[in-house]
Parts: sequence; structure tokens; C-alpha cells
Amino acid sequence: YPLVPSHPHALSAARAAEAAGLQGKFFEMHDQIFENQKGWDKSFDARPIFEGYAQKIGLDMEKYRRDVTSEVVEQRIFQDGKRAHALGVQGTPTVYLNGREVPFQSLEPGKLRALISNEIAAAGR
Repeated sequence: YPLVPSHPHALSAARAAEAAGLQGKFFEMHDQIFENQKGWDKSFDARPIFEGYAQKIGLDMEKYRRDVTSEVVEQRIFQDGKRAHALGVQGTPTVYLNGREVPFQSLEPGKLRALISNEIAAAGR
């Protein structure tokens, strides 16, 4: 769910992650993008940086270069946006627990763990 236009490289980042996903490495690319955000967020063009991440995580670079601009990747991003819109998602991260949105302030690991524990306990009744 790329937050365009507030994040100028959001769409490129989404394309890179989805293209990596087609090779089974979505989360590896996702992690590279987020862990290194300060290294690319102010760049004029982040695509070469994302390509470097693709190489670093061991992607087939020929396939990555084809996929990153493919209709398949565009459709995956479009469908994610469509689902997010249908759910009323306003930003990322957005987390749902048993069909209810978890308030952003409750996403801190300790608070989220307590919410999950409460849901598990309630389900066991």
C-alpha cells in the first residue's frame, strides 16, 4: 500500500518488494528497504539502490529487472490498494486482530502481545 504522494519513492519500493516476492523473497527485500530507508529516502532516484538490494539478497537480476515494471507487479500493487481502500486503511502499518483494527498506539510489542493473549483467552471460553 504505497503512500503516494507523501512518500516519493513508495511506488518504486512497492515494485521492488513485489518483484522480489515473485522470486520468493518479498520479506528479504522488504527488510532491506525498511532497514536502509535513511540511505534512499532523500535520493533523486531510489530504483538503482533497490536494484542493489535485489542483488544483495540473491535475486535473478534479469528476472527482477523484467518483473519490477511488469503488469503482474502493477496488478499486485493495485489489488493491495483496492483491498486497503475497501477496509478503510488510511496508512501503514495497519493491523487487524480478529477483524478489528488495532489502534496504532497498541502496536508496541508488549501491548500487542497483551491484546493477542486476551483474544486467545477469550476464544477459549
